Amino acid sequence: MVFLTAFSKVLPVFLLILLGVLLRRIRLMRPESVADIKKLVVNVTLPAALFLAFSQVTIELHYLLIVVTVFAACWLVLLLGGRLHGPLRIDSPFMPSLLTGFEAGMMGYAIYGAVYGADNIWRFGIIDLGQVLFVFFVLVPGLKRLSTGATSFRETLLGFLKTPVILAILAGLLASQIGLSGLLAASSIGDSLLETVRLVGSMTTPLVAIAIGYELQLRSGELSKPVRTIAVRLLIWVPAGLAFSLLMVGRLLHLDVAFQAAVLTMAILPPPFVIPLFMPNADEADVNFVVNSLTLAILVTLVAYPLIPALLPPFGSP
Repeated sequence: MVFLTAFSKVLPVFLLILLGVLLRRIRLMRPESVADIKKLVVNVTLPAALFLAFSQVTIELHYLLIVVTVFAACWLVLLLGGRLHGPLRIDSPFMPSLLTGFEAGMMGYAIYGAVYGADNIWRFGIIDLGQVLFVFFVLVPGLKRLSTGATSFRETLLGFLKTPVILAILAGLLASQIGLSGLLAASSIGDSLLETVRLVGSMTTPLVAIAIGYELQLRSGELSKPVRTIAVRLLIWVPAGLAFSLLMVGRLLHLDVAFQAAVLTMAILPPPFVIPLFMPNADEADVNFVVNSLTLAILVTLVAYPLIPALLPPFGSP
């Protein structure tokens, strides 16, 4: 009964993903349209949702421990991945990148918010900050070295600070400090502005789900390497996520169920979707390996996610 109740919370996301699959099958949308939808999410709707969420948050010092721990764990797994080419019999230079980092922006916030509510998205944002720092300052520069050569720290830092998601979080925290939400809510015009931002933010989950469904397809090629890669990824991150959620987040920091669920959500997410963007000179075998690994990881996330609200019900979370 608990699982069915939890599944019912995730079911709308599944149905929207199936809608995306249908739209591709009947050719009602073009790939260019889906690319525009993803840009809209990353640059407008998700930042709107994050701004609202973080504008009501008081940041506490112990959240820094979460950020540092997630960053360090991602880096350690990347280093470990460099030693697994032989045991996994995978010679692709992109394999270590598929073992670490998480697609929070285009998937994590959507499925977490759909179940645990928009008011709790900031909790997922705290968990996400560590891996965002890792992706920008470690993973992406490493991928660039594989394809186009090294990039400067200044360029990396500027790219990070210009990211709409990061700007939205920082703006939300600033708004929280000056009490902007309360000031706007005190007037009818201000309240209308907040409602507009809220409506824009609420578009994130449906748009993301449709885009994922549209692009959910396996390329022709060997599947055994992607299967081994995602299996090892799960063997690393699921136990680590459980331990981190229960021991550090729950027992040590005494944070709530919604925080613990955010950790477990992160642990089962696919690798970052940006990886294929940094493969301009890769051969077809490597491209198929990466794309098929990402697709399999998405399917695993969708199948496994209902277990999280079954274990950590959102119904009593704040």
